[in-house]
Amino acid sequence: MSNHVLMHWFSIVVFIVILAGVWIVETHKTILSVFIPLLTCAWAAAMVRFDFFIHRQTAYLRAIEPRLQEKGFTVPLWESWRQSVRATPFIVPVADLIVSLAIVLPTLYILFRPTQQFFQLRQWKGGKAYAWSMSALIIFLLCFLAVIPRLVEWR
Repeated sequence: MSNHVLMHWFSIVVFIVILAGVWIVETHKTILSVFIPLLTCAWAAAMVRFDFFIHRQTAYLRAIEPRLQEKGFTVPLWESWRQSVRATPFIVPVADLIVSLAIVLPTLYILFRPTQQFFQLRQWKGGKAYAWSMSALIIFLLCFLAVIPRLVEWR
């Protein structure tokens, strides 16, 4: 449960910081335009980590619940109940997509506008490469979330 709560709080804080960052980099030419995308990358990596631990705990519950039921424990436990809820596969992915877009879209804007302007202002090379590699890394990490439930099943 704590991983789930941390996941939400971390997303809210990152969203607020990125929105503030968009405002700052729009009003000032600052190195923040280079560092804010790193926050999004850290957020995406943290989401993978949180999700892995959540699914790992779920795999444990899935293994232990049948044994408890064999011993006469008749109250439906978390995994039994969770699998009976039909709306979850429809609601959760849509909610995840909305949260991800709220963080990723402003970051992409920063990467391809203010960051590029800052690279040009400082006459640094590699601005486009930085933007594309950070974008690819963030998207890769978020796509990785789709395979976490399968990875957790490995023993």
